[in-house]
This record gives sequence, structure tokens and C-alpha cells, in this order.
Amino acid sequence: MMEQDRMFWIALTAFRPFGPIRLGRLARRFPSMERAFTASALELTEAGIEPHIVNRFLQERIHIDPEALARACEIQGVHIVTIKDEIYPPLLKEIFDPPALLFVRGTLPDPSRKHLAVVGSRNASPYGIRVTEHLIEPVARSGVVIVSGLAYGIDASAHDATLRAHGTTLAVLGSGVDQESIYPSRNRALASRILASGGALISEFPLGTPPLKQHFPIRNRIIAGLCHGTLVVEATIKSGTLITARSAMDSNRDVYAVPGSIESPLSEGPHDLIKHGATPVTEVKDLFGIEPVPEAIPTYQPTTEHESQIYTRLSTSPIHLDELIRSTQLPTPTVMSTLTLMEIKGVIRNEGGQFYTRLA
Repeated sequence: MMEQDRMFWIALTAFRPFGPIRLGRLARRFPSMERAFTASALELTEAGIEPHIVNRFLQERIHIDPEALARACEIQGVHIVTIKDEIYPPLLKEIFDPPALLFVRGTLPDPSRKHLAVVGSRNASPYGIRVTEHLIEPVARSGVVIVSGLAYGIDASAHDATLRAHGTTLAVLGSGVDQESIYPSRNRALASRILASGGALISEFPLGTPPLKQHFPIRNRIIAGLCHGTLVVEATIKSGTLITARSAMDSNRDVYAVPGSIESPLSEGPHDLIKHGATPVTEVKDLFGIEPVPEAIPTYQPTTEHESQIYTRLSTSPIHLDELIRSTQLPTPTVMSTLTLMEIKGVIRNEGGQFYTRLA
């Protein structure tokens, strides 16, 4: 594809009604997306675009600047991957409605590597967090790419466990991939760690897109579509997590589920999936037949005096920010900036409520 044409893919995506199906019609009809962007009302209608959508596009087209949109992506370090590109994930191309275009910050891994989606409740229980860490660290250490959605709870735990195992993880967002749009905002440090580790942030939504509620079910098909299998750890029976699992089933991908207490609502989703054919997971080798790889000995050493002071006061039990400030006698901005740096390095974890724990 000519690079000149790439900016018109971005421009057409900026017009929200042009989702994957309509963009696919345009790509099939016109020799280039530049021709599609400049097409007449008749040509667009003949391409299969509904008249009311055509009229709206013609009104909004004059306000869309392809060069400015492409320049914004370049400034943010965002790559544009279209469904016509060789590096477009081949598994994703197989689903019913693959996104016509992906906005990618970071690096897409070798598609020949196994990919596992890990999804579950935002309000995960301590059991769910422990199980996620127990399963995902050895799976990631074995070379499997872990894919999730950067949400609180199971998603964040899966990403974090992968990073601790020095593995590769991808976060698929229901917003733009630019720093200001990343949702939830409290996980922006986690997103930075994913990028620093060689992973990627992925979205079909343009830069600056807010995290609207309707985006997440759409996003979930990408999480499942990128992967050979999907693991559900905890989910209520009405959870959006089950949309991801069903997308995987619809694409004939493996679905795994972690059993839990029959008294817990968070176990209802996994148990229902197991009843409908999902593989129950009770140990690591239930996932792709993986045998756990021994954990490497941590090698972290504080690089500054401030890091050292804070690191020695942290443990696996949560410690509040105020206690760290009191015990180190360091200025509040110094403690906060050092904690942020250590979180990006993957040394500590923000447990919420200004509590921190040591990981390495």
C-alpha cells in the first residue's frame, strides 16, 4: 500500500459511521482509499453506503483533514495497520467482522507465537487475582503472548503478571491509544510499562476517542480475535466478559474457564461456560498443554538513593503513601514521582487508595 493512501484510511475511520463493514465495502469498490474519500454521492451509494450515511459524510468530510490526522499519529508514535497490510494479525482477519484499521502504539509480536486472551471481572476477588497471577506468570514465561483490555481487576492482573514474568502483553482499548485517552486513567502507568517491555496498545478507535460504554463490547471481539484461546477467570452471568468468550467460540477458538465457589456470583460466568463446552482450568498445563518454566531470580537493584529508601520500606503487604512519606522523610512530590518510576519499571504495584506493594 502507498503511504499516501494510509492517511485516507485514517480520515475515513474518523467518520464514526464508517465501521469495519462499510470500510470494507469502500475498500472493495475503490482502487484507493483516497478515491473513496473524494467520491461523489452516487459513487458512495453504488459502493453500498446507505443514502443517509452518504449525506452525513459529505457534510462532515470538509472538516476532516487527512494530513493533520496522519501527523497526529506520527507525533504520538502510533502506527496504522490496515487489513490490507501484511503485518495485520492473521487470526484477527479470520473473524466475522475484523476491524478495517488498527491504531497501534508499540510492537505487534510474531503472529506465529501462541496468543492467549485473559478476561474477567473488574471487581475481582482476592481469589481471582491470585489465580490469574498463578496461571499467567508461567504461561507468559513460556513465550505465550497475553492479551487483555487494561481494565481494573483481572485484566490489569494479567498484564502485570506477564510483565513480572518478562513476557509480552497486548492491551486492546475501548478508547484511543493516545496517552490522554487511555482508560482507566489509573492504569496509564501500566500502559507505559507494557510499551516499555516491548508490548503494544491496540484500538480500532481514532486518537482522542473517549471510552464510551458502547465501545467495549465492540472491543471485546478484537481481544478474542487476536488469540488462539480465551481464558475467563471470574465473571457474573451478565458480565461483558462473556461477550469476549462467546466471540471466541463463534470463531472456533479455544475457551478456558477457571472454576470457583458455587456460592460466588463471580463464578457463575465461568461455570456456565464450562457447561457449554469450555475447558476447566485448574493448573497451568490445562492451557495449551504448557509445562511451567522455573521462575528467574529477581535482579532488581535500586538506581537512586530515593528508590532505595522507598524500596526497603515496601513489602508484599500494602503500605500507604502517607506512611512512606513519614518513614522516609522525603518531600511528597519526590516520593510520588519515585513511586511512579518504580511502577513503570515493574518493581511495585499501585493497589489503589494510595497503597503500594513490592513485586520484585
